[in-house]
Amino acid sequence: MRRILALVAATGIAFGTASAAHADPAAGFGYTSDEGAYAFEGSASWTVDEVTAWEHDGAVKVDAETPDGWDWARLELSAPAGQQLHEGAYSNAAVRPQNSPQLATPSFIAFRGTQAGGTRACALPDATADFTVSRLTRAADGAVTDLDVTFVLHCTPAAATRGEAHFHR
Repeated sequence: MRRILALVAATGIAFGTASAAHADPAAGFGYTSDEGAYAFEGSASWTVDEVTAWEHDGAVKVDAETPDGWDWARLELSAPAGQQLHEGAYSNAAVRPQNSPQLATPSFIAFRGTQAGGTRACALPDATADFTVSRLTRAADGAVTDLDVTFVLHCTPAAATRGEAHFHR
């Protein structure tokens, strides 16, 4: 009986049917936008090797950039002022301009750029985002070592950008 169970478990792992609770997602950073969404438009993705994450001034920052620097995106995720970002769902987060102080509510900053198209940022007064941090691990020195986040950005009320970012050091 043990041999049969071991064979079933090994087969499940080999064919990807075993539990994915601890599996690392394949994508590094990616998004898809509804028509009319801003600052992200259309869709794009970066590999795991093109994604970095770190924490500075109370925000976890995620950068995605092609090796030649031609195409890039950035997210900044913050808990309410005075709190540290942790695993959990953050609904109706305010979208704030870069370098602005942390808010009393969760906040979200989004940039998208290419060398051909310049930089676009979502910073409209009524913009909101929902994001879920499903994994956030920090090293003893506080450095971000693992991050899994999904988000929905509403820079304009009628259109949304849905995406995810994964960083594992």
